Amino acid sequence: MRLGIYGGSFDPIHHGHLLLAECARDRMKLDRVEFVPLGVPPHCKQVRTPGEDRYNMTLRAIAPYPEFAVNRCELDSNEISYTVDTLRFYRRQYPDDELFLIVSSETFNDIPNWRAPDEICELVSLIVARRGGYPPPDFDSYLAFTTPERVEELKRGVIDIPAIELSSTDVRERVAAGESVRFLTPDSVIDYIRDKKLYLKNRR
Repeated sequence: MRLGIYGGSFDPIHHGHLLLAECARDRMKLDRVEFVPLGVPPHCKQVRTPGEDRYNMTLRAIAPYPEFAVNRCELDSNEISYTVDTLRFYRRQYPDDELFLIVSSETFNDIPNWRAPDEICELVSLIVARRGGYPPPDFDSYLAFTTPERVEELKRGVIDIPAIELSSTDVRERVAAGESVRFLTPDSVIDYIRDKKLYLKNRR
């Protein structure tokens, strides 16, 4: 099996996330893409919404698409969610399958600053989504911890995706301001946000 792993806070998940996952699935001929909502964030990164809410919204968003799934491995762990640990988990679960980590070019350029970037490159192949208007992938920075041959392999994992100016922050701010988020995120996610009263300024 060719399995894509797509991590993020998904707070909330939106159509930009789904589009990136679909482009990766289609271009790289993946059998399945698993969304992995962030558990305990490293480096004091803030996650505004409880994990169960982010999990449920992601589950609702991918429900119509049988090639997509959600994995709770980070949410169910009490440990800090370092990507290398998540990938070790996946390698244990799928020892004989081809694993791919799906990232944006911005995230790709930050991986050299993460824990054990050399091991990340050994555990999985990388699918790097390149968007117009964003910095291109910086492959030279990977030469500090991997081989030139491996860097050439990484270059073959670059895909182009349509440019969509959409972020979870934008969705949250629009909800807080009472503005419509229709067509920004699936209707099932909008219904969940409304039912749970998420992202409202006066929410206690």
